Amino acid sequence: MAALLLWQMRTDAEHRSQLTANSLVQVLGRDIARNVELYDLSLLAVVEGFGRTDVAQASPELRRMILFDRAASAPGFAFLLLLDTNGVIASGSDHLVPKGLDRSDTEYFRHFAAHPNDDGLHISPPAISRVSGQRMIMLSRRLTNPDGSFAGVVVGGIKIDYLRSLFASVDAEHAGTVTLYGPKGIVLMREPFDQSAIGVSVADTPSYRRMIVMRDGSFVGPAMVGEGQRRFTFARIGTEPLTLSIALTPSTIYAEWWHRAIGLGMVLLSLCGVTAGLTWWLRRELGRREQAETKLLAANARLAAQATTDALTGLGNRRCFDETLAQEWERAVRGRRPLSLILIDADCFKGFNDTYGHQRGDEALRLIAGSIRAAANRASDTACRIGGEEFAVILPEIDLVGTEVVAERIRAAVMGWAMPHAAGPRAVLTVSCGVASAPEILARNAAALVAAADAALYVAKGTGRNQVRAAGKCEGTLRLVS
Repeated sequence: MAALLLWQMRTDAEHRSQLTANSLVQVLGRDIARNVELYDLSLLAVVEGFGRTDVAQASPELRRMILFDRAASAPGFAFLLLLDTNGVIASGSDHLVPKGLDRSDTEYFRHFAAHPNDDGLHISPPAISRVSGQRMIMLSRRLTNPDGSFAGVVVGGIKIDYLRSLFASVDAEHAGTVTLYGPKGIVLMREPFDQSAIGVSVADTPSYRRMIVMRDGSFVGPAMVGEGQRRFTFARIGTEPLTLSIALTPSTIYAEWWHRAIGLGMVLLSLCGVTAGLTWWLRRELGRREQAETKLLAANARLAAQATTDALTGLGNRRCFDETLAQEWERAVRGRRPLSLILIDADCFKGFNDTYGHQRGDEALRLIAGSIRAAANRASDTACRIGGEEFAVILPEIDLVGTEVVAERIRAAVMGWAMPHAAGPRAVLTVSCGVASAPEILARNAAALVAAADAALYVAKGTGRNQVRAAGKCEGTLRLVS
């Protein structure tokens, strides 16, 4: 409950911060858009007036008055300049404009000279005006002759100091970093103000690229200037290539929440201390009970293992064989996958016991079990001792050919030990193997698979022992069909 309350408080803090950032972006964005639009109207008025023939025929002074009678004159706006085709100042909205000054090396003039089809508003990076000596953002439009040829540029500017005073009205300590980006990700203004960041391009940063794609919204990403993560709330300003964003650090968003969380945490710690003291005694009693249950479970597990394990060889016993074969048969039927079985019998084992004694016979059985375990070594293979000297191996997902290979390895391994067996067919301990595999034999059930393998085993024992015979390949055996 306390965690849910803390999470809800954290969510509320984030939500309030987001609402504040959205409001600031909208309000400040409208102010900037209105100022840019107002200034652009002055530029458009000059462009429209310049294209009129009657204006072109007027005297220079009258022409200046006609072209610049609607020029914006707010304190934050610079006066307008009219540059001819060579980039030389031909006229301006103020009579103090130094005519004849060459401005052909400016970014905006080079832009329109190189882009004859650009009739839109062009926003240049911040620069110091050689006319006024003030740092400003230049706004310009192309002038066109009646025949469509390049006639010059009309340019003006918004003073950086004006934008700085506008941005300073935002409480950046709590609102975050407010930044205005121009074309190509150039920082036009930033609050808190940092002169070194003005004019820097952040176009290659992941967060800026994401802002350009989204146009407006919010997301968390790496800082564009500085280090660490920021929550960006941003919007495109009007139709111009301007983007306004507010970036907040997590510490700013959750500062108040942290104070409340720490206070609530202290109360919870006190309660936890009392609870810990009350539960210590209960845990001690529960621990004793758990130890008793653990011992009981371990004893049950040992009994379960003993119930399905042959004590002499360590292989599965008859019960393990029956249960495993039934499970694997059902799995093979569901998945339509092969299931194979090997039945193994020690050759002339009664004679072995009569000759060498039962203790030596037990050693022989353990040797056979070790050979089976080495040959059938997949995790899914199950080896069992199902009778006195009889063994079985269940091989899921192996066909008849693979099963014969495993059986032959078992037969060769047992014979390779060369344990003396005077009563055996090879004078050493040997085994005979019967192999059956579904679907090579069309067995109705698991019992039919066992019967087929058993029939093959009897063929192997009846034709000389120490060999592997497969159901369906043995002379005199019947093929099981459904």
